[in-house]
Amino acid sequence: MLERQTMTDQAEKLRARIKRQLEGKSAKTIAVISGKGGVGKSNFALNFSISLSKHRKKVLLFDLDVGMGNIDLLLGKTAEKTIAHFLTEEYSLDDIIQKNYDIHYIAGGTGLNRAIKLEKDRVEHLLQELKHVLYDYDYLIFDIGAGMNDELVRLLSGIETIIVVVTPEPTSILDAYSAMKIIHLQVPKAKFYLLGNRMKNEKENSIVMQRLQTVMNSFLQKDCEILGFLPEDSTIISAVKNQIPFLLFKPKSNAAKQMRIVTKNYLMKNDSLEQTQKEDHFIERLQHFLLRK
Repeated sequence: MLERQTMTDQAEKLRARIKRQLEGKSAKTIAVISGKGGVGKSNFALNFSISLSKHRKKVLLFDLDVGMGNIDLLLGKTAEKTIAHFLTEEYSLDDIIQKNYDIHYIAGGTGLNRAIKLEKDRVEHLLQELKHVLYDYDYLIFDIGAGMNDELVRLLSGIETIIVVVTPEPTSILDAYSAMKIIHLQVPKAKFYLLGNRMKNEKENSIVMQRLQTVMNSFLQKDCEILGFLPEDSTIISAVKNQIPFLLFKPKSNAAKQMRIVTKNYLMKNDSLEQTQKEDHFIERLQHFLLRK
């Protein structure tokens, strides 16, 4: 009986995938980046994914901080399978996709640098399977490690939207500008959204973000939209300690309220836009990124 149900589920999934392929509805891609580490990027990516799922969006969160991922830690789970299992063993992509809190995610794993280089055929297989997965979801969100290099910029050139997480600290602001500058010089059409984190209030967020906008406009003639902010809220710290996403830990907290506002802002700006990226364009850049790790 269970086997028959599994076959039925797989058939329905295949039909839905083919339907979306025929309609040209592949997942919109989002990268969450920061100029420096320790600014709450992964925590935002996780709660943003969950918040999108509350709007009936199918989301796959891919922890691309390969070898140093922590999405599963924030969820309080030890992922049964990570990208390491896919790249080094005979597992399918469906085998490593985990589910929790109505989102699907791929855990980053640890110690993968050598394995990726040695298992090129597995990386190629991952890319082939991702071509199909793009039609299973509404959003594919990449949590990307801090820092910039040529391979990462090449990958980001194939992603539709880049959300830059910034805190009020001068080093975070400067590093965020530096990261956007590097990307912009190589990918002039990159679409940036600015997300403030650990802000005292909306006023502080506006001051910090307008400063970034002014610099981007003055030196690079590049516009960046403000997506919103997350406050300095003890709820977030407590949620991390308890390994529960803050959106679910205390749904009525100021942090959760602002997360919902950020999500609505994003959907208002993007949900009606047509998917413009080319599937092969994106996959090619992901290939470059993974094979050069």
